[in-house]
Amino acid sequence: MAQLFKPRPISEFSQSTARAVKYVFSDLDDTITTHGRLESQTYQALCDVAQAGIKLIVVTGGPAGWCDCIAKMWPVHAVVGEGGAFYMYKDPTTDKLVTREFVAPSEREEYASKMQALKEKLLNQFPKISLSSDQFSRLYDLAIELTSLQTHNNICTPQSIGVSLGEVLSFLHAEGLTTKISSIHINAAWGKWDKLSSTQAMARELMGIDLKEIIDESAFIGDSLNDEVMFKFFKHTVGVANLERYAQALMYAPEWITPSERGAGFAEFAQVLLAK
Repeated sequence: MAQLFKPRPISEFSQSTARAVKYVFSDLDDTITTHGRLESQTYQALCDVAQAGIKLIVVTGGPAGWCDCIAKMWPVHAVVGEGGAFYMYKDPTTDKLVTREFVAPSEREEYASKMQALKEKLLNQFPKISLSSDQFSRLYDLAIELTSLQTHNNICTPQSIGVSLGEVLSFLHAEGLTTKISSIHINAAWGKWDKLSSTQAMARELMGIDLKEIIDESAFIGDSLNDEVMFKFFKHTVGVANLERYAQALMYAPEWITPSERGAGFAEFAQVLLAK
């Protein structure tokens, strides 16, 4: 049964909580970005958070190609990508990108072959659906555009092409994949990782801490169903306003919500956090 969706306005984020926050974990699509674009006010908010000495960790279903760019060019401590298939960071001593993948080196070639075969089988069975335009830069994740599916559960934008969300999910599950639904994609992979487990591994391996040890010093902000595991785990949780579209489907809701959607909502959260 879904939790009652009644987050408090972000303006009620307390001064004592704000002063304690040293780590911000954030989703990317439609949390930092706005319909796929990074707006200037949001990027400035990222810079302001980093300049305040707060470590920013992006936790996204986005592809390796994006994560490479983000880890190198954005003011972030690390990026967990493809829903937890890996994390990336820029080594401060060598200035080189380091990637920790959760698929063993000996299994990567076979995994890539299986994924290619799966894509061909999927598109043969459902020729009208669309893979994400960034699929070419994904290592372990299959991303299907929600806008190419027909649904009646208010989870994605419907287009009457005769292929339902349920049909595609059933196909993927029968192939042994684990699926997650974001604001824009079905993400599917054979690994058992998720956003939380890989963020926990990143904290242990890169930062030398257990995520539970910094729970009072951390905040998470997200926008979609695949952020539920983070809303459940973290103590200080924020949703951008577009999360409200999933109010009836969420099992775990955030504690606070921003007045604005997407990147503008992230900027509002950053402003409140730093002002207090």
